[in-house]
Amino acid sequence: MKRRLGDGSAFALRCTIPDPVSGRACGRPTMRAAGIGLATLYCRHHVEHRARHGSHWHGTYSAAKLKPYLSAATSYVRLRATNDAFVTAAINAIRAELTEAGPVEIATRLKGLSAAKRAKIALARLRVANVLPERIVSIVLAVAALIEDDPKSHRTKEFRTVQIAKAVHRLASGTGWVIYDAHGRQHRSKVRVYPKSTGLVLRLMGRLLERPCELVLEHHVPGVLSYKQRYGRRPKPG
Repeated sequence: MKRRLGDGSAFALRCTIPDPVSGRACGRPTMRAAGIGLATLYCRHHVEHRARHGSHWHGTYSAAKLKPYLSAATSYVRLRATNDAFVTAAINAIRAELTEAGPVEIATRLKGLSAAKRAKIALARLRVANVLPERIVSIVLAVAALIEDDPKSHRTKEFRTVQIAKAVHRLASGTGWVIYDAHGRQHRSKVRVYPKSTGLVLRLMGRLLERPCELVLEHHVPGVLSYKQRYGRRPKPG
């Protein structure tokens, strides 16, 4: 790392990402200029933002913003599940991914595991939570439709992959415990532990879910957008 920081190659002194409100450049020192990383164009803040959200500047879509697209995609997948080869194949492939994901591990025991192993455990957690493959295919379609419909979205594959992973991750991400009172009655503990939703794990998880749905995305995003007109307006610019 020290050798690469001092190799003398050109780099920007200030982060080049514009502020979404003012439009002015960020102005923070790039990681290379600050001597804390190898990013030559971006500051630490925006590098970490990309790790969490899949984009240097665009944030994660909220569940509320995704909801009308998910309602449309759910109706669309339900209609097509029995008579469309692409949708049927995607559902079966997702079911196989969940089945072959392996055992579940609680969130407090994930430290030290590889990103690939953590991604598989995240899929296994969905299986244990009885999340249906049809639901996951609907989420993949809904995220793609939202990005397509949003005029201010970041239209990159990485952003879509991460947004799919984060939307699915919300379905079953935390670990909770059952406790017993003095009378032996069971109670769910209010304490829950959640693994960090960031980094390579999101990319790997998103690819595992996105790859089986490639033909569905290619052929059916316009259909979901036509259904979506029943459930709400498109995102506002800005």
